[in-house]
Amino acid sequence: MDLPATHEYRFDAGVPLDLAAMRRWIRRVLAGASSDGLEDALLLATELVANALDHAQGVRALRILCRDPRSAVRLEIDDARPDLALRLGGSSTDEDRGRGLLLVDAVSRRWGVITHDDVYKTVWADLAAG
Repeated sequence: MDLPATHEYRFDAGVPLDLAAMRRWIRRVLAGASSDGLEDALLLATELVANALDHAQGVRALRILCRDPRSAVRLEIDDARPDLALRLGGSSTDEDRGRGLLLVDAVSRRWGVITHDDVYKTVWADLAAG
């Protein structure tokens, strides 16, 4: 069985986040994906990164795991708040917000959270990029 290729985009602590650069990187990694699949990946990555920035003291890394960008893709976002539970449709920052995880839930095939030894957590989402 072929293992998926892992592509990682690191975020430097203390450096302002450049979402445009992150999105250009995703476009390069998923160059063979369909336009709909690419747009879904861009949306999910942006929402998951924004969620980590808003609620989890920043984002550490974004990973894309895929065998072929025309097939299934997994996005993984690491943040520094393993203790923070995720809630669909709720935001602790503003009542007019809180729809990011609803978008993730609607667009992805499935998604979830993995906690790593009370040090950090990974929020992941699977999607069809083909």
